[in-house]
Amino acid sequence: MKNIFITVFLLLSYISQAQVNYGTPPVNSCPEKLENLPRLITVNHFPKINNPIQIKKKYYWKHATAILCQTSDITVIEYGAYLYYNNQWNLRKSYPLNELDKNFGTKKQQLEQGEPYTWAKNWRVDSRLFGGWALWYFIGTTPSGETICGYEMIHTTDNLLN
Repeated sequence: MKNIFITVFLLLSYISQAQVNYGTPPVNSCPEKLENLPRLITVNHFPKINNPIQIKKKYYWKHATAILCQTSDITVIEYGAYLYYNNQWNLRKSYPLNELDKNFGTKKQQLEQGEPYTWAKNWRVDSRLFGGWALWYFIGTTPSGETICGYEMIHTTDNLLN
């Protein structure tokens, strides 16, 4: 029994001391899931380097995200965000498709050709002040059934503005 307690104590001590290495992703890197898909959906963040502000006890990285497809109409079948840490892209969250309509103003997850859609308040909020890299991604299908994607990185900093 004593050995079990010692083992658990050592394991918990190790975990509590482990640190995440946020690092910087290599230029033009992307998650494996997107590597072989044509990148035909344009994704833009404003600003691309995002500094936080503090409101009460929370930090806000305020930015907007816009999506656009110039080649054809698109049906979005998946979207979400990855975070870069420990030298790789790690899925943060894949969002429910109905939230695309709510956040970006699409209808039935459809992007009309040449029409920009913007989530004006795509904000990161946290009680901790730390920077890092995220990558928003979108996977869709064309009317002919081709699966395509779009993605873009955003750099959030720990440079507090206020």
